[in-house]
Amino acid sequence: MKKTLKKSLSRRITVYFLIILVLTVAVSAAWNLYSTRQSILDMEKTQSEGCAQIISGMLSHYGASALNGGRNTEDYRYVRDAVRNNLLGFGMDAMYIYSLDTQTRQRRLLLAVAADEEENRRLEHAEDTGSYLNIDLISRAEEALLSDEDQLQRAEWKTSRGNVFAWLALHRDSVPADPIPGDSILFCMEYDVNLEAVHILRDFLEDILPPVIALIAAFLVLIWLFRKKIAMPIRLISDRMESFARDSRKKPEPLNIRSDDEIGEIASSFEKMTADISAYVGNIEKLTQERVETDMQMSISRRIQNGLVPEKAGIDDDKFNISAMTRPAKAVGGDFYECFRRDDNSVCIVMGDVSGKGITGAIFMAVIKTIIREKLIAGLSPAETLNQANGELMAQNPEGLFATVFAAILYPDTGELHYANAGHTYPILTGAAPEILKPANGIALGLFDDAEIVDETMTLAPGRGIVLYTDGVTDALNPAHERFGMQRLLDTLADTSRQRETAGEILLRVSSAVGAYCAGVEPFDDMAMLILLRADKKDVKDLRPLPVTPVSFEEVKQALFARAGDSPETRKALLACDEALSNIARYSGATELAFGCKKHENTLCVTFVDNGIPFDPTAVRTEEKEFEELDNGGMGLNLIRRTVSSARYERRDEKNHFTMVFPLPQQET
Repeated sequence: MKKTLKKSLSRRITVYFLIILVLTVAVSAAWNLYSTRQSILDMEKTQSEGCAQIISGMLSHYGASALNGGRNTEDYRYVRDAVRNNLLGFGMDAMYIYSLDTQTRQRRLLLAVAADEEENRRLEHAEDTGSYLNIDLISRAEEALLSDEDQLQRAEWKTSRGNVFAWLALHRDSVPADPIPGDSILFCMEYDVNLEAVHILRDFLEDILPPVIALIAAFLVLIWLFRKKIAMPIRLISDRMESFARDSRKKPEPLNIRSDDEIGEIASSFEKMTADISAYVGNIEKLTQERVETDMQMSISRRIQNGLVPEKAGIDDDKFNISAMTRPAKAVGGDFYECFRRDDNSVCIVMGDVSGKGITGAIFMAVIKTIIREKLIAGLSPAETLNQANGELMAQNPEGLFATVFAAILYPDTGELHYANAGHTYPILTGAAPEILKPANGIALGLFDDAEIVDETMTLAPGRGIVLYTDGVTDALNPAHERFGMQRLLDTLADTSRQRETAGEILLRVSSAVGAYCAGVEPFDDMAMLILLRADKKDVKDLRPLPVTPVSFEEVKQALFARAGDSPETRKALLACDEALSNIARYSGATELAFGCKKHENTLCVTFVDNGIPFDPTAVRTEEKEFEELDNGGMGLNLIRRTVSSARYERRDEKNHFTMVFPLPQQET
């Protein structure tokens, strides 16, 4: 198929040229044949007319009776010889002189001569017999002569010698010297049809063959030039294009086409195009390789950063609970948090936002986070920690980056909170009416040698907490490019204390609100949040021991119905609790199990504590398992995720603490 396509242009051009040549030759030949034949006829007519005039003059001079005196008379012999000489001179085959009786339409041969000797003797014998002329002349030609329409008429008939044609002329002698029977004498000058055809063909060939040969030669030269100058270069370019399309990384060999016409321009453009494409493909491959390496490095950086700052983290204690999260705008980011127990009597929390983004911000963030953690673990106060961190950053910060940081230490037994702020966004205190905490605002770390950061103290009442966040929360944009803003954040945090929500539930509420507000818009800034709540003694869960067996579900069922009543929502919670209890009893290897539940206004909180192997149900991705593995707890965990509004897991005191929060029907007021 490809070979046929390659040859199609040359073949089509050749066919077009042949059609044009044939049509040209055919039209030229037809016209030349017509004009040649017409020329031959005109010549014959002129010759016949001249011959007839000469013979007619002779008859007028000698009288028509010379033809009746017999062939032995001198006049007859003279006339006969003169007629035959004229016949030979004008190139005719034969000539007949006959009389035509206009009444009876009978013809009588008076004289017959022929160019051929044998035929001439036969015709002379026919005269002696006095027989009538044995020819079938066309009567209309004779009538035309007799009616003076023309001096000559052409007729054609068959004889024993074959097809012949003749020119007929009338002997116009108004006063004949010797009248002969009949009213008119006619001359019949005969030509051989075949001879006429030979003359026509000869003249035709002489006229048409030279231009036809020249035209064919020109056509062959044109075809050769076309193949050499057009078809072959185009085929070469096509082959190189096909080869280049198969492997665009390999630069084609030079075409070596040096013509200054359109073909040369195409060849030059192709060579330039292939050079540009080869360079472009090389650049693309290089960029792709660099992109793959960059993506791999970013993936590694992402995992490293997740090790430093997990996407989600928290601490759950009887006296307090902490929940934190981060969401980088890119693969890695500069926002960070920190929460850890410094000792049995204190817990540290940190929220920071560095000036850079991406890899730069992530590296700077890791440095600051490490310095601050070390200072806090060493027992320094928040202000001391931030001031010393600022001093170290000023000594080793060639890029001039900076970071805003809020650090605090909570003493859970008393609720005392020591905190310091280095230019970070103001925290929010949770409660019946959330309020903004406005500490003395020190200078961001890394800007000046003296950051002027001071410690401040406050006491968190039971049930109250503090919300730390970066500006990626309040500056989040919706599709209309409107900021989420501080007021929406305060509205989102309203009633959290009245509904007795945990830190994880509050975090889920805020992140869901921001996500819904910014749906369809790519985040342009990193976002991080940390929520610390001091526990209210009324909210401490009463945990009761249970046998590590699925039979314990009956006791769980009675406790849930007692707290939340029998409703479709409660029964959905029962299904999730049944799956959680079954997984603990069958797969954890636990020997101890405790259970507790409490009800807020519109939520039901259920907690299971066991001493089995470490297992975080919130981190398992069941979609990554094979189908055969899903029955080993995978399907049940998937059911739990679809049922709960939030879930939290913590490994503490060598035990698994798994808490599920279920939505309940809205209570009528």
